[in-house]
Amino acid sequence: MSARRAKRLTADVRPIEVDLHLEVDPERDDTFSGSVRIEIELERAKRQIELHATEIDISRAGIVQGGEILPGTITVVPERETVKVRLPALQGPGRCTLVFAFNGRLRSDLKGFYHAASGRHRYALTQLAATHARRMFPCFDEPAMKAAYKVSVTTRKGLTVLSNQPAERVEPARRGFVTHHFSRTPRLSSYLVAIAVGRFEGSRTVRVGKTPIRVWHTPGKAALTPFALRAAKASLARLEKWFGLAHPYQKLDLIAVPDFEFGAMENAGAVFFRETALLLDETTASPAERHRVAEVVAHELSHMWFGNLVTMAWWDDLWLNESFATWMAFQVIDDWKPGWGIWREFQDGTATALRFDALADTHPVYCEVHDVDAATENFDVITYEKGAAIVRMLATTLGPDFRRGVRRYIRAHCEGNTVAADLWQALGEASGRDVLRMAGAWIERPGHPIVELTRSRDGGRIQLAQRPFRMGRRRGAVDPESLWPVPWAGRALSASGRTRRIEATLARSRTRVDVPAGTKGQPVYGNANQGGFFRTLHAPEELAEIASRASGLTAIERMGLIDDAWALARAGELPLVAFLELIPAIGAETDPAVLRTLAGAVHALSDDVRHLLEAEAIAIWRKRLQQIFGPLRGDPFEMRRGSDDSRDARAQRLGILGADAACPLVIEAAKQACRRYLARPASLHPAFADVAVSLAAEHGHAALFDRLERTWRTASTPQLARRALMALAGFRDAELHDRALAHTLGPELASGDVAIVLVRGLSNPHNPERTWRFIKCHWSALEKRIGGMLVTRIIDATPALATAAARRDVAAFFQAHPVPTGERAIRQALERFELIAAFRRRAAPELRAWLST
Repeated sequence: MSARRAKRLTADVRPIEVDLHLEVDPERDDTFSGSVRIEIELERAKRQIELHATEIDISRAGIVQGGEILPGTITVVPERETVKVRLPALQGPGRCTLVFAFNGRLRSDLKGFYHAASGRHRYALTQLAATHARRMFPCFDEPAMKAAYKVSVTTRKGLTVLSNQPAERVEPARRGFVTHHFSRTPRLSSYLVAIAVGRFEGSRTVRVGKTPIRVWHTPGKAALTPFALRAAKASLARLEKWFGLAHPYQKLDLIAVPDFEFGAMENAGAVFFRETALLLDETTASPAERHRVAEVVAHELSHMWFGNLVTMAWWDDLWLNESFATWMAFQVIDDWKPGWGIWREFQDGTATALRFDALADTHPVYCEVHDVDAATENFDVITYEKGAAIVRMLATTLGPDFRRGVRRYIRAHCEGNTVAADLWQALGEASGRDVLRMAGAWIERPGHPIVELTRSRDGGRIQLAQRPFRMGRRRGAVDPESLWPVPWAGRALSASGRTRRIEATLARSRTRVDVPAGTKGQPVYGNANQGGFFRTLHAPEELAEIASRASGLTAIERMGLIDDAWALARAGELPLVAFLELIPAIGAETDPAVLRTLAGAVHALSDDVRHLLEAEAIAIWRKRLQQIFGPLRGDPFEMRRGSDDSRDARAQRLGILGADAACPLVIEAAKQACRRYLARPASLHPAFADVAVSLAAEHGHAALFDRLERTWRTASTPQLARRALMALAGFRDAELHDRALAHTLGPELASGDVAIVLVRGLSNPHNPERTWRFIKCHWSALEKRIGGMLVTRIIDATPALATAAARRDVAAFFQAHPVPTGERAIRQALERFELIAAFRRRAAPELRAWLST
């Protein structure tokens, strides 16, 4: 522990102000140079100063003294990613100024200061989170080392330069070059500094209060900005009201960059986005694509307060940034667009978090971070989605006191750094409750409980029992120290459709709850509004009765009912047949999010059926799916009337009928719809685009591949380009599949999209082994293009190979080719291989028996 802790800088040297100058010409050269002056505060006298710098060349280091720069001696410490500067004389205590000159190359791995291309234009862009500022300039690259930044950039005349603050002035430099000077920032952590250089165009300006908002993009995409601009204006206005505090930065630029590792990055005042997460054509974008852009915009803007203005002191409290921003985004969008039902998409994220949190190799939301690789590992569904579910649970429990407490917390720590205890204190002061006791176990302990409901014989009482839930682990004795304080709520369902909410606190392993008058004998669904982060186990007969009254449940509850039953069946906690009986019981569902949840389980089961059963049983499975989810009259991809939800619901059915039931009529209709769509995207309702293109590709030939390839290269929107690219990796034909994979090695494919193609290839049911062989063969080239965050996505996808031999191969490969930022992902992937194998051993006889009835 102490050796690892030593990788952090000492706290007796702190930066105060940073004057950073860079010179870069991305259209002509892939090098950059710079200088930085760092005013520091020394708590005690020192002769040697350590700060971060790696993978750049420092040509000069010194200290300002009496108007002169006295040279220092540099020692590079590569294992700590730092340099030590030996000063000419003892300095401090008090303030002094360090000076550095440096140079480097624009990177190709989307880290630090990197290059990207869009058509014939080249760009220089920053991605400094989590710990990549040190790859651009010497700095104190830790979240608690906040400083004010004064940025200037010299570049070729005619290029746009964007940074965190507005430009103060632009002045001539050497011939053909100018220097852009930006105003001083408030105190920021180094990972929030942003610079973008290249040929950008800006939208019109809108304002919220005093804050001007613009969307920036590469040339020719102005028509794709209005939706993001409206979403940003709506989000910022609501966030200012929620926090009771104006936006803390002088401007707000939303910048669509041509290549990016993350979905977006919340740089203060200059938020960077993948193009698919910001730019869209409202006439051809699907509801899901509009929702995604709005949610990402709201998420990043909430960081201006929770993350930027107030920042975690170290990466083990990353959840303070990300969990809150994830939850807050849905609050904002639901208030802006209540008809979207956006909390259904929150439930999608919670379901994913529950799946990963049930693995033996999960981690707590609060997770000790000892080194930079571990910091990157924690940008995952536990930190984001599980953390957000806990925040939601806490906000529901505390009611209005939650917002009062958050406002108190933000004001108390403005421009500072915090740990979790600071938030608990503020919430406790606002609510008068012991918030640490309420939330500590959920944040500090890995995993989550399974809550089992048992009705008394007379139906007048419910017994609740909790125990830790782990996939692949049999139930055993319950350790009282492993329990959670569960704020439980259930929903009693009458035969007439009326419902009644029941609430209780489950703090021990068991408790009994008397049901309210008038609900005796009614089945009770055990997680009202999916407000609790746990799995709910109902006995099979109770589950069937709840399903028969599912119209009394909200859509989110029906999603939870399906997801819990599927997870518990895979874990061996519930007979598989109990889940299989849910499929026809809920098959007539009309809500697209509920159908999407059901489709996820059906897709997985279809894969199991293909691997486990004989041709006759596979044919029966497909026929049953066609009976449950069909028939569809006329052209299934033509639906002239109906809401977004009704069209999306049909799209979910078409996905099941085409991909899982192999329905010839749907497959042929998809081919025809795809042809129309590629010729004229507006000819097909956006809700049907993904399923039509993916089904056509799966059953397509070289002519379609060529057409999709041209579409990818020339698409008028990022969404159309993404759809075509994903389809290229979805072909059944092996030769065409190899052509798609080859793009990951070429310059046409953005580095940020390499992992997307490989993950799609691994999930292609016809070619996962072929994709894995390609990855192994070309790993050295691929690894150079894929950032530390994205490589984990590939690792996460390997269990699709789903054989014991493949598990051994994956384990051996990553043992021979270590991925420091993916160590946990590798362990989780190997565990998931084992869980798939264990489920299939149990499932085969149950599937055969069910299909024979």
